[in-house]
Amino acid sequence: QSKADAEGDLKDTSDTRKADQAYLEDLTATCEQKANDFESRQQLRTEELEAISKAIEIISSGAVAGSAEKHLPSLAQEGATALVSLRATTQHTAQVRVAEFLQRRSEELKSRVLSALAVRVSNDPFEKVKKMLKDLVVRLMEEANEEADHKGWCDTELSTNEQTRKEKTESVETLHAEIDQL
Repeated sequence: QSKADAEGDLKDTSDTRKADQAYLEDLTATCEQKANDFESRQQLRTEELEAISKAIEIISSGAVAGSAEKHLPSLAQEGATALVSLRATTQHTAQVRVAEFLQRRSEELKSRVLSALAVRVSNDPFEKVKKMLKDLVVRLMEEANEEADHKGWCDTELSTNEQTRKEKTESVETLHAEIDQL
């Protein structure tokens, strides 16, 4: 009777162990895929942040920011139309440079976010673009934090499963020893 019980327990434990191993393999594959995806998104996010920083640098550069102080005094005497024309031309040139830069980077990185930003830069004033850049940076940071949390969960699941597998293996070995003694 006890041998039959031990063999039944062994079968149950072996079946559970097999199911746990299948779950572990699935979980490991999923976690590895998610880890690879995480790394590639982190790399893309880093490159996007670099492109955004470069765009902010261009927007804030002396070529754009200092143009008004340099040209306004002499143009103020020529009339309002010349001043408006200079301002529009300077802004347009900087916008075109930033939009072209962002478009090139979006094509290189295959980033829809940067592509959308390039379209917005070419259409909107820089104040909206600066706000959009800051919002994008915040969103990218939030996504990075969420992915890091998920990766932590994945790592925890792997370690928990490994511990369970060890316990099941020990249980199987104990049951084999009991069967051998009977």
